[in-house]
Amino acid sequence: MNSLQRIAYLAFFYQFVSMVYIISLFVAVIAFFSLLVLVYYEAFLRLKEDNLTNLWKSVYQTLTIRMFLRQSEHSETVTTVEQAKVTRYNPINKYFNQAVRKVIVDIRENKVTLIIRIPKTQQATKILKDMEMLISEEIANRNPDYYFSRPERNGKWLYFIGTKRK
Repeated sequence: MNSLQRIAYLAFFYQFVSMVYIISLFVAVIAFFSLLVLVYYEAFLRLKEDNLTNLWKSVYQTLTIRMFLRQSEHSETVTTVEQAKVTRYNPINKYFNQAVRKVIVDIRENKVTLIIRIPKTQQATKILKDMEMLISEEIANRNPDYYFSRPERNGKWLYFIGTKRK
């Protein structure tokens, strides 16, 4: 018998922690297998309908375009009355960066799609609007075999769609 179980009031706590551990382990295993199934399904679809290298290009370009779009000028240090230094974050860039975290690049055999979520605030949306030309140049530079149309807004999303050059 474990030494924690000998103390009466800790026995319930020990059982509770053990139960939470087992449940969290079970949830983690289910989540891991769900992830494996989804990755297998996506890879299977890519092999069947497209090219597996386009999946890796999509993942790579999604990560690099997110780094490209991220606004890093987000803090300023302010000294308060108590002479403590406090870092304040620019909420406009915060909302913009939240939208940028949801950027998706999907590369298919005949089509490239860049999807950007429209930020929630007007000022963050203005930053995105000002960057549209820069985003178009960047995505066209990364995919020179595709023609890109002007961005199209559909609900909360902005689409840059490229079609393969003949």
